[in-house]
Amino acid sequence: MPIVERVSWDFAGPEDIAYRFPNLTLKYGSQVIVKENQWAVFFRDGKAYDVLGPGRHTITSANIPLLTAALRALRIIGDIFSCEVIFVSNSQFRANFGGQAYSAPSGPIGYQAELGFYGYVIYKVEDPKLFVVEFFGNREASTSRDVENYIRGFINERIIDEFGHYDIFNIVKNLDETTDKVALVIRDEVARVGLKVIDCVFEGVKIPEEARRFATGIGQQAMVMQYMKETAAELPPGAGGAAGAGVGAGIGFAIGSQMAQMMKPAPKPQRIIICPKCGAQNPAEMKFCGNCGAPLRPTEKTCPKCGAKNPPGMKFCGNCGAKLT
Repeated sequence: MPIVERVSWDFAGPEDIAYRFPNLTLKYGSQVIVKENQWAVFFRDGKAYDVLGPGRHTITSANIPLLTAALRALRIIGDIFSCEVIFVSNSQFRANFGGQAYSAPSGPIGYQAELGFYGYVIYKVEDPKLFVVEFFGNREASTSRDVENYIRGFINERIIDEFGHYDIFNIVKNLDETTDKVALVIRDEVARVGLKVIDCVFEGVKIPEEARRFATGIGQQAMVMQYMKETAAELPPGAGGAAGAGVGAGIGFAIGSQMAQMMKPAPKPQRIIICPKCGAQNPAEMKFCGNCGAPLRPTEKTCPKCGAKNPPGMKFCGNCGAKLT
């Protein structure tokens, strides 16, 4: 294979993020020309070695020390060697995303809403060496199109995973907060492949009207009742005898109990009476303290002269005026 005297990425377009020059035969003294918005990464046997920034570089063992050391370890001695040079752009790029995702199971019937989403991210390469290893080494990309397709799929996959962590109640009530959290996860994830997200914008999240109704208390009750009807309808008459009836009854009983709990009014506060002797709390209908046995209500006073009943605390009979003991 002929020796290459000069390597440069002169035909880069505005949408090109990287270009791979495979199977080059270079020599110490060959030139690598890197434009202002590029890096050049030396790559061999699935590993990224030295990175050159903008400028005209004459290859010496001094400016590609990592690759030179690897060649010596392989006992490749001399001025001529083979490798790949991958040029990477450090410009900003836009990647559109969109697809369908499901919320986490919600409510007593484990309802999952199918959500539509779309938007875009603005990103750039932050670590060219890590980027080359991840895309051209681990994922065997060959062109910018391969990289773009992977990034788009990568982002969609992360969004789908993240929406699966939120139930429909949180998504409906806190949509902006939820998408912000998803965007933060995307930023963290893409950093692992050498990229940096400048901005992540959800232009739209489609929530079905059914899901919006379910997120309300009344709507949830209605859907639970509908689920019970559909479940009963799916069981054929007499299916499975007593066992089939037991299954149907079990489903109906479980959901019915949950419905009853949701619709049950809040219990009224219980009235209490304080024991005047020990201070213990007792239900209002109790006559004697359950802690010390003392009377909870002062007893009426009976007049020793006329027998009339007088309220507690009276000193003289209200009927005849006699002194009360």
